[in-house]
Amino acid sequence: MTLLIPESNLTIEFSLNLTNLTLGSAYVFTLTSQYSHQPLAIDATVLVSNARYTTFEVVFPIGFGDSHKNGIYNYDMSTLTESLEKGLVKIITSPGGETGITNYTSTPATEERVADTFFRPNY
Repeated sequence: MTLLIPESNLTIEFSLNLTNLTLGSAYVFTLTSQYSHQPLAIDATVLVSNARYTTFEVVFPIGFGDSHKNGIYNYDMSTLTESLEKGLVKIITSPGGETGITNYTSTPATEERVADTFFRPNY
């Protein structure tokens, strides 16, 4: 599953292969980063549930779309007592935020350096 999360619209709807869930129950959508292993638990609301699928609505926290959260996450859709479904989700944020990487610019004195190459003779 792939979720696009722009900062201008942090309310996301998605469907899972869970059937006949109770509309009034509390559900939790937990994202766990495969990089930092830090979980983010978000409340999920059931919009539609039938014999084939369930559509959830999740509101991400303010600033999530601007932070650099692009990547693959483990997700866990659960109730307060049991896990219903686990899997992988690809998160794409827009605009994506800063990566914290600074570009390397070499000085003109070192720009044209050429390395010497030595060959071993064949005996």
